[in-house]
Amino acid sequence: MARRYPVRLIKTHRIYTVWEVADLLNCHRQTVIRWIKNEGLEADQTHRPWLIRGSDLKSFLGHRQSKRRCQLGPATLYCLGCRCPQEPAGRMADYVQQTSTTGMFSALCPACGSIMNKVIKRADLDFIRATVDVTVQQASPRLVSLKDAPSHVTLKQERQTNGKAQ
Repeated sequence: MARRYPVRLIKTHRIYTVWEVADLLNCHRQTVIRWIKNEGLEADQTHRPWLIRGSDLKSFLGHRQSKRRCQLGPATLYCLGCRCPQEPAGRMADYVQQTSTTGMFSALCPACGSIMNKVIKRADLDFIRATVDVTVQQASPRLVSLKDAPSHVTLKQERQTNGKAQ
């Protein structure tokens, strides 16, 4: 599984060895060697230890992270099972209002059948409804309304309500 490495710790004008990069990024040295041999990290391999410029390392890791990101359209959701953006199965989805301006957009993945979720703005809901059949559901009410909640509970009241019958 791909990790996010702390790119901000890398000094641009410094030269690193494989061991120093591994210590800095908290990964194994074989990972750094694999990046050099297979994934295109530039390093001076003419003599040992191999030397890596900080600017090359920073751009390599930045490119790896940006390659993983994907831009979702308004009616697409990201499926964690498939690891790719998907349209809702059967073009059907649910919307549950969470705040006054946002809500949770949920649908099933057509490929693997898992539930996909995405937080969207209430204003974008009409635009999404043009392509997907959206069912708006009511948000679940609070268990205790804020008006009825006691501000303090004495031990005597707590014993009466929660204690065992004696």
